[in-house]
Amino acid sequence: MSITNSLRRARKHSGASLRSIASRAGVGAGNLSAIENGHRDPTTSTVDRLASAIGIDWIPFSAQGRSPAARAAEDIIDAEARGQFAQAYRRFIQLSDDLASADPVTRVLLAAERPDDSTSRWLDAIAALIEVRLHEASAPVPSWVTERAGLPETIWEPQRSARALPMWADRTQVPTEFLRRGVAIEQGELASA
Repeated sequence: MSITNSLRRARKHSGASLRSIASRAGVGAGNLSAIENGHRDPTTSTVDRLASAIGIDWIPFSAQGRSPAARAAEDIIDAEARGQFAQAYRRFIQLSDDLASADPVTRVLLAAERPDDSTSRWLDAIAALIEVRLHEASAPVPSWVTERAGLPETIWEPQRSARALPMWADRTQVPTEFLRRGVAIEQGELASA
């Protein structure tokens, strides 16, 4: 499922229509739609043709059980949409732990894929987190992260449990990368206990 989600995200970010990519790859538009929606598993050769038509390459690497940020973003935004705020928050902390435990190259690879666009402020938090973790490793930051400006004039603090409880983060403890995007999550929260 993650390859098909990555293909869908890459196609959307390329600006190309489903029909144009299907035509370039020699795949029926209905077949590509079924692949993108998880109703059909593509063959390896179909994945290769689609990737080539989109203009992307796959880079195999050992994630060692860690999830790429784009997949984590999907999980977080989906949990938020279902009202599962504690699950969204825990998934964010897991992403933080995954990035922190990885070597610099793996951190970059985990962060490289641009997540689906969304109005969720979680994307601002994820971009800030990635920037923090990559700066810690003196690693390059993907362009999608630096482009994600957030809403610095509107401070957002995530709901961390099923009940909305005021947390009021101490702004002096919030990393600059978060504050710059209008996200109030303290440095001490970025690691699981």
